[in-house]
Amino acid sequence: MNPFIDALGIIKKDWKLLAILNALFFCVLIIGATIALISPGLHLSMIEFIGADTIAGQSGAPAATSTAGALEAAVLSFISSFFGNTLLMITIPSIVLPIWAPIIGAARFFIWGVTYVAPLDGVMTLRSLLPQYIAIFLEGEAYTIAIFACVRQLSVALAASDRGFRNLLRQYKKSVIDNLKLLLIVIVLLAIAALYQALVIPILSGIL
Repeated sequence: MNPFIDALGIIKKDWKLLAILNALFFCVLIIGATIALISPGLHLSMIEFIGADTIAGQSGAPAATSTAGALEAAVLSFISSFFGNTLLMITIPSIVLPIWAPIIGAARFFIWGVTYVAPLDGVMTLRSLLPQYIAIFLEGEAYTIAIFACVRQLSVALAASDRGFRNLLRQYKKSVIDNLKLLLIVIVLLAIAALYQALVIPILSGIL
């Protein structure tokens, strides 16, 4: 079987769990954005702490001057997003502490909400933020699927715990394999997000 097709089948089977996680993180994002609107000082402090006023970096940063440079930026962005923000911050820690994935996910979406969603006078305008919302959606959905894989991995193991230790290990092993398959979808989404940020956002920013 094609592992990518298998991953889509897993999502189709457990779409309710994925929908719940999407709704949860969307609410957290909106809460963060609301706090940013209420407290511009906190909003500015978060931008200064992170060092970027958009998810793709500083809005005033010069764009790559060549296609090769843009592709290099996309590759670096993908490596950071997948290996750093996904594997090291979500997938691997969740093997030891399964509840870690939704916690770090909620924290990330809250920070995004405070920092990257609402405009801020003298720093970022709604027009400059509009192209960033697609990047937030793409990366956000990729991280949500990675978290979905970890939460599903835990739920499968718990469901098999009353049928003996061997069955628990067998089901857990299967859920780990499913997790790896779901990472294929994460890779695709993060690759699209990286290309969008490196190639499309500079064009849209120039138009807007």
